[in-house]
Amino acid sequence: MNGRLIYIINETQGILLRNLAFYMVDLRDRKRRLITHMPLSYRRNAIMSYCRLLTRLVRLEPKCAGRLDENRYVVCVLGKLWLLNAQERTITQLAAMRSGYSILNFCEHDGCLYWGDYGTNSNHEEINIYRLDKNLHRDIVYRFAPNSIRHIHNIISVDNGFIVMAGDNEPQAGIYHANADWTEVIPWKIGQQKYRAVVGFPYKGGLLYATDSVETENHIRLISANGEEKILTAINGSCIYGTEIKDYYLFSTTVEPHEGRGIKNLFSNSLGNGIKSKDVHIISVNKDDLSVRIVKKYKKDIWPMKLFQYGTIIFPKGQEDNIKGVWCYNVACRKHDGKSEYIKII
Repeated sequence: MNGRLIYIINETQGILLRNLAFYMVDLRDRKRRLITHMPLSYRRNAIMSYCRLLTRLVRLEPKCAGRLDENRYVVCVLGKLWLLNAQERTITQLAAMRSGYSILNFCEHDGCLYWGDYGTNSNHEEINIYRLDKNLHRDIVYRFAPNSIRHIHNIISVDNGFIVMAGDNEPQAGIYHANADWTEVIPWKIGQQKYRAVVGFPYKGGLLYATDSVETENHIRLISANGEEKILTAINGSCIYGTEIKDYYLFSTTVEPHEGRGIKNLFSNSLGNGIKSKDVHIISVNKDDLSVRIVKKYKKDIWPMKLFQYGTIIFPKGQEDNIKGVWCYNVACRKHDGKSEYIKII
């Protein structure tokens, strides 16, 4: 199915973004009903409609999406937050993002959305964590001090508060624990690349997660409730995206280059030291016995990674109750780029 599924509403319905228009799509027969168009320029609409490669180059697709209630969704596109109302068939701008920053993930918790600043942060500025409630009130719930962390990868709701995943190479990058009212955020596991992560899931009072290191070997790891650490398996690349269904946790690996900057790096197809191949893997972890298997493999396409995006698989939210399979979206994968598809897990 051409286009990006950004949210799975239930087993038969999803929200699809295609050519800068949002649709309600029937997941059984792929029939679409237009919700609304993004209020962007004709030029950007033309790029999105007719040139997939330019779309990748200028990053015209959403970073992430989250759900406030039955009909309202928040989407991060081109440095702005947008409110999509599927019932009223409208989209309105909520706010501009902080200059130089975007969002990698939304955390949905108790009717609110949480996220953190995600960007290069070359000036070592303070990094904020935000909350948006159902009344569309936005506030800052916590600030990391300047010269501490680079940015926020993800926030995960757990029984006694939140897990905050911070990147990338700084001594204080790693995994933090925040209490429920954000009055205290303390380091839990920081300072090493084995704690650099984007995707994680609460597991029996601990945390199951995959690492996101470009230059060192990556693993799916388990931190138990008492803090003990265990490697479940090595994986063939860094992990930026994941999801869960009823009986499985799912991770996708990423094909990306060295972390260097400059013109030469923009055009490089040389892999980072922690990226073992140009294959993108979807990996499942059984929730009962933590057995691991590779569900599917894709091949990165020929285009330079820094310019035209890393090879990876993105999972729309809302699939936690799925039993047999998962919807995913392909980015920079040969023969599949720009398409959403359903993958059977069992």
